[in-house]
Amino acid sequence: MLAAALPACSPGPAPTSPATTPAPAPADPTTDAHAALAARLRPFLIERGTGPSGRSARAADDERFRLGAFWKARTDTHHFDAAFRARAHTVLAAHEDGAGNVIARGALRQLLATVDARLPAWQALVDYNASGRMRDDGGDGGRALLPGAIAAIDAIEAATWAYVETAAQAAPAP
Repeated sequence: MLAAALPACSPGPAPTSPATTPAPAPADPTTDAHAALAARLRPFLIERGTGPSGRSARAADDERFRLGAFWKARTDTHHFDAAFRARAHTVLAAHEDGAGNVIARGALRQLLATVDARLPAWQALVDYNASGRMRDDGGDGGRALLPGAIAAIDAIEAATWAYVETAAQAAPAP
């Protein structure tokens, strides 16, 4: 008889009620907007580290470009077109509450300033390559544009990494 009473006395898992279960944090539209913009920029970035699978073909092309192969210039300037600027300005116009959003907002402003200052040098090389002028001048124009394009891509990529990482830090942990 005592054995039958023991299971009823042993503590088991406490039942959870809706009142005691913590509710998930409400979604912050500004943080979500930063995360969405950062996700759109992520494909632009080249992972520089070597992993188990080695470097990507895109990273190898980028390395050849840096060694003087101006015709290997990345053409993904579309990541920073008018649509990017419109999305970025929409995110900047949103009301910002959390400290993470303020930091992400600063990183986005820095990215926009970098793109404004540096994109023309990169776009000039992309346009030169697309025009086929290298056949006329033997590539002299591309070689002249190469240092500015490399500096522009490096600056834009660094600013993009800073923004993407800052936006990820501003997002709440799952």
